Amino acid sequence: MTSEQRHEARYRRRQARRQAKRQARSDALGPIEEVFSYRTMFSFGRKCCNGVRWKASTQRFEMHLFSGTAKRRRKVLNGTWKPRKTVHFTLKERGKVRTIDAPHIEDRQIYKVLTKKVLVPLYVPSMIYDNKASQEGGGLHFHYKRLAKHLRDHYRKHGMEGALFLMDFHNFFPDAPNALLYERHQKIILNPDLRQPADLVVASAPGGVGMPLGEETSQQEMVALPSSLDNRIKAQLSIHGAGHYMDDYYTILPSKQAAEAIAADVIGHAEAMGLQINARKSKVIPFSKPFRFCKAKFQVTDTGAVKIHGCRDGMKRARRKLRYFKPLVDAGKMTVKQVAEWLQGQISYYQNFNDHGRVLKLRRLFYAIFKTEV
Repeated sequence: MTSEQRHEARYRRRQARRQAKRQARSDALGPIEEVFSYRTMFSFGRKCCNGVRWKASTQRFEMHLFSGTAKRRRKVLNGTWKPRKTVHFTLKERGKVRTIDAPHIEDRQIYKVLTKKVLVPLYVPSMIYDNKASQEGGGLHFHYKRLAKHLRDHYRKHGMEGALFLMDFHNFFPDAPNALLYERHQKIILNPDLRQPADLVVASAPGGVGMPLGEETSQQEMVALPSSLDNRIKAQLSIHGAGHYMDDYYTILPSKQAAEAIAADVIGHAEAMGLQINARKSKVIPFSKPFRFCKAKFQVTDTGAVKIHGCRDGMKRARRKLRYFKPLVDAGKMTVKQVAEWLQGQISYYQNFNDHGRVLKLRRLFYAIFKTEV
């Protein structure tokens, strides 16, 4: 047997073991009758009402939850369920315009079961540890801590030498390649009865392209979508200091040349997958230079300490709003206590970072305007 034949045989054995693990995970879910059991759907239906019980549609949904759950379960089991039309609206959040497609609460019940009982158990095992957006035990501050750890690890090995490659996708949700999502379903969701509703959710996207913001299934699909790119960076390229939060990537390399080579490789792989790179936000910077990741500023000092500062634009907004609230308080439309409660939210945000100076500035400005302490 030649070396090529031995390599091919090992590759086939690895593929067979991976496929056996996928089959075992899929079989562990059970048939669709167990996944979409009445008890599970009813429980998740109640959770869909949390925080939105003031809505008339939510009140009607919960009033008929007992019988409505049985009707929707029957449709899912016999394959006649289809997502209803979403409510389309636009938000402008801190200068960023986002189009939201909110599903009906009856569909949210099914989406929640599909996400928690099918997508999460099947997708998470193939995801890297440094990709925990929208995952239990993860979140944005988890990624801040992981990036700080990777920066400290790099400093212990290479000092202040090295570079970072920062990458961002353009229109990550709206332009998501649906063919890649269907391919993942075919590869990972091996039960055709469970694959059918997952495909319907992807097909229901407005315009037939991308994944809509506002759906729980979209969040889980898009978190797991670049898993092959993540595994290439971590496993094939053997890069320890790498991770990402949704579409924001960082990679820490020992030299600028290595960072540029990895950048070309990663960008080429991402574009081959059908993902669009944001050229303006994707760049290579020196390790010693401060940089921003997910609105936070990171800087490594000469002693190896990692300083993290919150979003500076938030300070501008907080100062502007404090001055705006002054005439409202004078007119009796607001109370000083209400302003103090609002300011405590801004202070709590900066207390998560190395921003003690900003906290003091906000407290002093509040005292200068309202002559009392927060």
